[in-house]
Amino acid sequence: MDINQITRKKVSDEVFDQLKDMISHQVWKEGEKIPSQNELQEMFHVSRVSIREALKKLESYGIISTQQGRGSYVARFEDADWFGSGALKVYRNNVDAKTMRDFMEFRRIIELESVVLATRRATADDIRALEINYRQMVEARGDIQMFADYDFRFHELLAEITRNRILVKCFTMVLTFLKKDFDAVVKKVGTGKGTYYHQKILDAVREGQSERARLIMAEHLEATSAIFFEMNQ
Repeated sequence: MDINQITRKKVSDEVFDQLKDMISHQVWKEGEKIPSQNELQEMFHVSRVSIREALKKLESYGIISTQQGRGSYVARFEDADWFGSGALKVYRNNVDAKTMRDFMEFRRIIELESVVLATRRATADDIRALEINYRQMVEARGDIQMFADYDFRFHELLAEITRNRILVKCFTMVLTFLKKDFDAVVKKVGTGKGTYYHQKILDAVREGQSERARLIMAEHLEATSAIFFEMNQ
């Protein structure tokens, strides 16, 4: 197989990245019109072709919508391509409470089923990976951010153990979107509840008790949701 020559990043991709970051930082909010192609060309000092390509890429992700004769507008969050490489990061700063509640409910739906599948499908190696992760959590109790990262990884591992690629993709999307809030909740409640629930879930998975794992996960997420919405009232 021939190897193609490696080229530098296209100008249009650089423009795309900068525009994506500007929308992420709410230079233009949902529903607002972004500058015209001529104005963007002057702002970036690049060709009109590069601007047009960058706008087409933003539109392909659902980040902007273009209306003939009227220009381009920042799209609503629900119209974005959540599976795109950058759409979730773009909208992270302007999501309302209703959307966050929807995501927390979605997480509960996914995790209750994923822990059941994980319990039924876990191999000895999978259980060892969970045990190692749990020990790392315990050892990281003096560093709350590191503890939160291991906590996050524990839930990712459970999803991966299901070996359902679609579930893993959806779960990773949702949890990555919630990572800052996930960290904030862990920092608010400390390490005690995390180690308690994760130990109980690990025990249930190790013993192959899928329904017990589901009940403990439900209790864990209920407590997490209550704390999350208390923080954001």
